[in-house]
Amino acid sequence: MDDDPLPAAFEVFARALQRAEDTVRDSPAYGSDRERAAGYLHISRMLMKAVEQEMLQDPDYPFFRVMDLHIREGGDNPDQRYLFAPVRGAKAYRIHGQLGSADRLEVQLYAGEPWAGNGRSAGYLGFEQIEVDEAGRFAIDLRPPGAVDGPGQLENPADTTTVVVRQIYADWSVSAPGHVHIDRLGLEGQLRLPESSVEVAARLHEAARVLEQSVTVWPAFVEDRYRAVRPPNTLSDPLDTSRLGGVHGRWMASGHFDVPPGKALLVRSWPTSAHYQGLQLTDRWFASLEYANGTASLSSRQSLLAPDGSYYHVISAEDPGYANWLGTGGLEKGTLLMRFDGVQGDLPQAHWPSASLVAVDQLPELIPGFEHLEAGQREQQIRERRAHVQRRFSR
Repeated sequence: MDDDPLPAAFEVFARALQRAEDTVRDSPAYGSDRERAAGYLHISRMLMKAVEQEMLQDPDYPFFRVMDLHIREGGDNPDQRYLFAPVRGAKAYRIHGQLGSADRLEVQLYAGEPWAGNGRSAGYLGFEQIEVDEAGRFAIDLRPPGAVDGPGQLENPADTTTVVVRQIYADWSVSAPGHVHIDRLGLEGQLRLPESSVEVAARLHEAARVLEQSVTVWPAFVEDRYRAVRPPNTLSDPLDTSRLGGVHGRWMASGHFDVPPGKALLVRSWPTSAHYQGLQLTDRWFASLEYANGTASLSSRQSLLAPDGSYYHVISAEDPGYANWLGTGGLEKGTLLMRFDGVQGDLPQAHWPSASLVAVDQLPELIPGFEHLEAGQREQQIRERRAHVQRRFSR
């Protein structure tokens, strides 16, 4: 059919996929064998994201898209379950569910794509503003501008395009992880009609744009915001993100590692007033490293406190036998992120985290109270992590 828009739209999508591959192959992150393999996994993950987000989701009949262990991007935090849904600005929605074993839950509105420099954060509702009953149930209303009149409500500006929900798990217990759902108010019970060729063609064009953008933005982000601004194996000063328009009480420190065989990056930190504190690793494509069948992230609750009152975390390819080990999966290069949520006041400078590159065989001398794990303890740790991830994502 001459007036069929679908073949041309699919060709646009196919060309975007080819350009995405070219971008990956031309990236500085396309280095070692494992980095090249991770680059093609990055393409695959962003392809999955683009198809689900742009081809399948609907702002009038929304379901959440889950960023799980299969779709990793943007320095995703292994201690969080991210939920995304498209919404129409200035319309009413209800987000509801049960907290389960999550420590915290928060809601954020995006207008456009602020993570790519094309939008803004349009609204935020912190856990302290969400009413949770004794059974762990909650309901949050997104209301049109001027219609917010009580707690548990968030104004939905006219330019809003996406709602993001974050469930935060500091303790990977075996308890039920909770659930979250979304409905557009006023359309309950209405039949969703099939889409036309023109509508699906428009979706293909948007999926092509999102695919190419997502593949491109994250390795560039790592190069520009991590590798270009500081030497490897060092940490930035902790940043109070609220001073830059971020969430109140959220601090972050970051850096990038370059750890050759036989070496380890030793990170020292302290307990803080934060409700949540965690350290994680990513590859140069800004995807979290293996956290279900590995230990590429640890929260403060999962970490051993040394006798001197501080945490020592070891970043290395080989397992040093110490409890607080973050494995690089054989990658020599990547990024590390430290998050502090719910900080009361400031983080005292004397307790800012620090990092130093050391020999693996020096670790027993450098870590107070160093003890090797007993036989089977690492395997048990990984079994427990895997069980939690299975429950969290229903996989």
